[in-house]
Amino acid sequence: MVDATRARQLSIVHMLRSRTNVPAPEIAARFGVTERTVYRDMAALTAAGIPVQATPGKTGGYRLAADTALDPLTIDSDHALRLYVLGFLDPRDPDTPAEDRARAAGVSDTVQDVIRRLAQRIHFDTADWYWRDEGSGHLPVLRTAMLTATALEATWRTKDGHQETALLKPYGAVWKAGEWHMVAARTADGPTRFRLNLVDRLQPTDLTFAYPEDFSVRDWWAQTMEDYGKGDVRVTLRVSPAARDELRRLSLKSTSQVHEHDDGSLSIVLFVDRWEWLVPLVTSYGPDVEVVEPSDLREALTQQLRRTLALYDDAPTGGPAPPDGLPHDDSRLRSTHGRHPGA
Repeated sequence: MVDATRARQLSIVHMLRSRTNVPAPEIAARFGVTERTVYRDMAALTAAGIPVQATPGKTGGYRLAADTALDPLTIDSDHALRLYVLGFLDPRDPDTPAEDRARAAGVSDTVQDVIRRLAQRIHFDTADWYWRDEGSGHLPVLRTAMLTATALEATWRTKDGHQETALLKPYGAVWKAGEWHMVAARTADGPTRFRLNLVDRLQPTDLTFAYPEDFSVRDWWAQTMEDYGKGDVRVTLRVSPAARDELRRLSLKSTSQVHEHDDGSLSIVLFVDRWEWLVPLVTSYGPDVEVVEPSDLREALTQQLRRTLALYDDAPTGGPAPPDGLPHDDSRLRSTHGRHPGA
């Protein structure tokens, strides 16, 4: 079972990374815990080597210190995940010291020392604490193929339920929203992404390929995520003050528009390829998010809610009332996994 305390503490570190100063009450409200629990979390993070500093006073709070040599790597999940993929933080042979694995990979003594400390302090549990990602089992084969530029024979399931098999050139791996993705290219095509939990088989071959030196997985992924789901379909959402902060945490496209209103509400304009993927996301917010346009999406939501209500027509009355407002967590984003059905 995944330790929810450790998961919360890692989330707190990411929160501190994006802010210069965060008060304890705000952290407590964000994660639904008491301030005393926040104090314990900060003590645990400090004991683990995370450079957390407390600032007293009414305007005080917590921040990450910037005067430590390990700061850029210790708190940067991107660097840590890269080391994880390379196998330094999740060794196939745990009896081999991290320094020996680094030396075999040609890593300098300075970086070896950083790797040793990271391996001592950071662990990536590839099973999300709300769902399990079976694709993580392919990582040892994938990361070896990436480092040695070895082609893989892969078999995966498509959206329509069929299986495909092809020879792939693995360019990289990306961790997003609780899942691993492989970035790979067919023999004569450009790179595309494959969710590892849909891959049934990854078999190394005796073929190698020339890795494109000008290729950046980070840049390719950022552009792919920007392009994904964009289109000419205009969707306007009216967001109540209760859902304002959470909707602002969504990753919007460059074409999206956000308009603030005097009453604290928002209007968000999206331009998407199709509106169907918004149905589960919008319904998860209940009355706090309303679709203004298009009319087809409004009608689809109406039918969806009517079918849902029909399931409870015979339910006894007088039960507990639902909570007021939205919970202080990201349960709706987790429930939809941040993607539309079939993505």
